[in-house]
Amino acid sequence: MQLRRSVNVASSAEEQNTLTFWQLIIRHSTRSVILDDTRVLLTTSEFDLFWLLASNSEQILSRDYIYRQLRGIEYDGMDSSIDTKVAVLAKKLGDSTSLSKRIITLRGKG
Repeated sequence: MQLRRSVNVASSAEEQNTLTFWQLIIRHSTRSVILDDTRVLLTTSEFDLFWLLASNSEQILSRDYIYRQLRGIEYDGMDSSIDTKVAVLAKKLGDSTSLSKRIITLRGKG
């Protein structure tokens, strides 16, 4: 899974925990997501996943990597909770499943 990036991470010390992608602002310190000046409500686990994806936006992240980072365990090949959370995140961010602009899933890669 990969998040499309449009703007680099903010560089000042004050903004180290803020990621900006065009009209999308993610603030780790307040665990908030703003899209087109509207707050996007995410659960704790959705935010953690989204922050991980956004922080690694130039990389393809495997399910195993995501599981290890978020849960501290190896992916067992059966659990589809990450896939479900990615689909929910995409929907909350206004992406359609066929033409995702913000979260990209690469079949067989991540």
